[in-house]
Amino acid sequence: MIGLMGLMGLWGCDKIDESEYTIYDGAVVSWTAGSPIANPVQRVYVEKYTGPRCSNCPTADVTLAGIHNDNVVVVSINHPTGQGIPYPGEPDMRTDGGTAWDQYFGINAIPAAYINRDRSTQYLGEMGNIVSAVNSALAEAPSVALEVSATHSAKVDITVDLQFLRPFSDGVTLTAALIEDSLVYKQLMPDNSVDEAYAHNHMLRKVITGFWGRDIDGNASEGEAVRGTLSFTPADDINLANSHIVVFVSDKASRKVLNCASCRISE
Repeated sequence: MIGLMGLMGLWGCDKIDESEYTIYDGAVVSWTAGSPIANPVQRVYVEKYTGPRCSNCPTADVTLAGIHNDNVVVVSINHPTGQGIPYPGEPDMRTDGGTAWDQYFGINAIPAAYINRDRSTQYLGEMGNIVSAVNSALAEAPSVALEVSATHSAKVDITVDLQFLRPFSDGVTLTAALIEDSLVYKQLMPDNSVDEAYAHNHMLRKVITGFWGRDIDGNASEGEAVRGTLSFTPADDINLANSHIVVFVSDKASRKVLNCASCRISE
């Protein structure tokens, strides 16, 4: 993505070299050797696309709230157009990272969701059929063990512990994001009324790494453990007390999520 200064240069007389473009620079992950993770857990990543003008989205919210727990990580992403456009004077929850994901996965109708970014099945509407699929995914044996913790002082510092439980010959990436709960703004309801004080949860506020994650250092051999650390400065309008850090490990080629984890941010 070309930054403002890059665009200004293109509009002017001087040619700007590509090396001077401002590219989205998510947080860099520093990797060191890690320790084995006891009792690895397979979690499920549910990525839901939503919008304030979507009358079916509140019903999908109820469905996902019913399955959300420590092992089911839900991230809600505001669709960039149509029903995702905020009401006048209301907060705009659209994000650059969410828009990049939305466009890549070809979201044409909301609410829509993927489980672990498995593109073979897109869940739409009230999503009653997602419950059994999540339970089936939870029953799978993990191929990657993953844990995360986060603290806040001047910045939010994140520590990710990861262990490969089988060898991976292709690339794997780590993506980190900030989500926020209890965001109150207007929402169209199933009866076409507008709830003026609807509580929106699991909302994506920032992709902390690059949109498609950072490469994970190491050989990705079975049993190998690594630790990643990264940090970022949160925006002033984010309530960290209502926020979580979400991380997930993906196959680099297919972008399918192998495992995920989330945590609150401690002071």
